[in-house]
Amino acid sequence: MIEPEEKPTYSPTTTSSSNDRSNRENEVDTRSILEIYTPKILTSMETVADDESENVPETMCQIFSQSLIPFFLGGCGSIAAGLLLTFANKELKLIDEIPEFLVLMPPLQGLRGNLDMTFSSRMSTLAHKGAFAEDGIIAKVRRNAAVSQAQSIFVCLIANLISYFIVNVTFLGDQSNNPANSTDPTHDLNNIESSLFLTGSSIISVAVNCAICTAFLFTIVYYAWKKEYNPDNIVAPLGASISDMLTIGSMLFFCYLLRPYAGFSSAIPIVIIIVAVWSIPIWILLAWRDDTAVTTAKEQCLTLVFASIVSCCAGFLQSEGAMAYPNYPAYQTLISGLAGNRGAVLASRISSHLEIHKNSELGWRQRLWPYSYYRSNCPESRTARLLLFTALPFQMFFVGISTVMSYAMYDPVEQDYRFFIAYALVVLIQQFTILWLAQLIVFTLWTCGLDPDNHAIPLLTSAADVCGCALLYSLFVSLDNAFG
Repeated sequence: MIEPEEKPTYSPTTTSSSNDRSNRENEVDTRSILEIYTPKILTSMETVADDESENVPETMCQIFSQSLIPFFLGGCGSIAAGLLLTFANKELKLIDEIPEFLVLMPPLQGLRGNLDMTFSSRMSTLAHKGAFAEDGIIAKVRRNAAVSQAQSIFVCLIANLISYFIVNVTFLGDQSNNPANSTDPTHDLNNIESSLFLTGSSIISVAVNCAICTAFLFTIVYYAWKKEYNPDNIVAPLGASISDMLTIGSMLFFCYLLRPYAGFSSAIPIVIIIVAVWSIPIWILLAWRDDTAVTTAKEQCLTLVFASIVSCCAGFLQSEGAMAYPNYPAYQTLISGLAGNRGAVLASRISSHLEIHKNSELGWRQRLWPYSYYRSNCPESRTARLLLFTALPFQMFFVGISTVMSYAMYDPVEQDYRFFIAYALVVLIQQFTILWLAQLIVFTLWTCGLDPDNHAIPLLTSAADVCGCALLYSLFVSLDNAFG
């Protein structure tokens, strides 16, 4: 006999227990979902907020306020460098005895300025990437400083060779052999002895400057990063102008320190050169663990050599200008230094933007034509316009300070109002050209896969040197021919 199947019975107890179990499972699932996804949602929201805050462009007031004091201090450094070089040109016998000194100064100033600004640009990029918050940043900075030291010595030797070549193919070589300025036999140096003497003095000068400037610039970038300022707006003008002042001052100091011995024997300069050459592999070995630093040294070497060749041409123009117009050096450091500073600020900002965002708001069509570039409404073009329109007031302000200081030194520089009107026009032409070249050089290097931090600033500052020297020399010659 088949028993009928028992149908399931549902008692109130059974129903309530199953509902409780279902509710508990839903609560467990709900809690697990919240626990799993809430942190991810919050993290995503924070990431979006961070990205939005990073993409918010700086206002013109922020850029102007952050760069105002550095540009002022940089201008003061350029004034001091120019007046010091003018004083040396007018008063010191060293320039009469060794006119190659004036040929060598622009490449040395450019070398130190290039290395300091590229070093500061690399430090600024590291700060933007957050590397300053990571362990081992001090070791990385030391290795980058070692690379700068090796590059300083190597390019200094190249610059001295180029200067020696320029002196021997121009009239300067005949003037340096003229002993009419002194009856002391220790002052009679031929071209080779003069070159050895200048090479030894310049090597010590750039080595000391490198140690001082790299420590100073890293400190500035670090504190700018701690205070949440943009180091690109601050460090470039300080590095270039302070480097100019230190280069000229230390070069004069070491020249006078070694000058008494150079007349008797060339042994001391030769020993300095040999030690410097042997130290280059040591500095590179110290930086060898840092692949980025070594790659930087390899990539930047040819650029620095090319920039030194261009700066030597500026040195020849400066030497001719200083001999014909004694006040020429006072304005050369101002017009070249301040224009190079502003171009370096723009180049450093564009380089950091391209490194972080991997794209550009402007294409070739807008960049190739100065009119379309300066008329653009993107943040980069607005920054370029700000740097251009504030260049003339800054220049004339520092020219005024330089004039007052020259009166205080009882050796006044130019006083003709026509000179200052023409100088203002020259400043606008040069700054317009340098800022346009800055963005074009950086974008070209980035498009070709080269790091603008390593190549742009040396090319830019050497162009500023040649452009400034040529325009200023043309200004003096034109006024002299027109008004006598």
